[in-house]
Amino acid sequence: MYKIKTGFLFLMCWILFCAGCKKETNEVNISVITYNVAGLPQIISSSNPVLYTTEIGKLLNEFSIVQVQEDFCYHDSLLLNNTHPYRTETTGCVPGGDGLNTFSVFPIANVERVPWDDCTGADCLTPKGFSYSQISFPGGGVIDFYNLHCNAGANTESLEARRKNIAQLCAYLQQHSEGKAVIVMGDFNCRYTREGDTIRAMLDLGFRDVWLEMNRSGSVPDFSPDPLRDCTPNRNSFNCEIVDKIFYRSNPDIEITPTFYSTDDPRFYYNGNDTLPLSDHWPVIANFKISFK
Repeated sequence: MYKIKTGFLFLMCWILFCAGCKKETNEVNISVITYNVAGLPQIISSSNPVLYTTEIGKLLNEFSIVQVQEDFCYHDSLLLNNTHPYRTETTGCVPGGDGLNTFSVFPIANVERVPWDDCTGADCLTPKGFSYSQISFPGGGVIDFYNLHCNAGANTESLEARRKNIAQLCAYLQQHSEGKAVIVMGDFNCRYTREGDTIRAMLDLGFRDVWLEMNRSGSVPDFSPDPLRDCTPNRNSFNCEIVDKIFYRSNPDIEITPTFYSTDDPRFYYNGNDTLPLSDHWPVIANFKISFK
């Protein structure tokens, strides 16, 4: 009888203990970077890719997930010293390549490349658009990643093309990533202050902009004829908006929380010379804590 009572009491204590238990949450911390590497042919590039691309490739090793744009004609140099085990296959130099590639320490699957339906001028000389992939994390969690390069320019035709780019991206997100955890990075060529741009459409889909969250406490800039270019000396300020952006969206099973954000980095200059950036764009860097419930 004593053994029966003891066993019963132990069972009741275990049930009560487990009733207060929560399902274990797995977490991973990642660092990401989006970087337009100015890899057009040297004669037309706004940077110096022949000299700088190999150096960029070394620096990219420090990040868990890398999304690059304009990775056109110097891809081999970019990978010369790169150590990421997972990479998307390049589509090559202009005019056939889209310049979009992803490097990751986590497995990449289901890669799709989607060219824009609309473009203007020189933007039509390459199949610019966006790429979609799924990246798997330890424990089985999967996040949809997007890498993009929107139409450039600020004239009427360019703005119209870019609005259509954003609409095309949003339609794809709604069709392929509805209800999923997503991170979108790239060269949007968009500004919140520019009335002709529709970057707010990303917020309407439930995305958060890391710059808005980390540097502006969620405050969206007003439309204004004056862009927010108060970027000297502090490029991580309330009033320094650039066209390269990182958006994220959680879902009930995967919570994405930004823990760090930086526009520019002192490492991304040639030989430490702050007048010689390695590209004509600044690198945009973020760290995330990702919780898989």
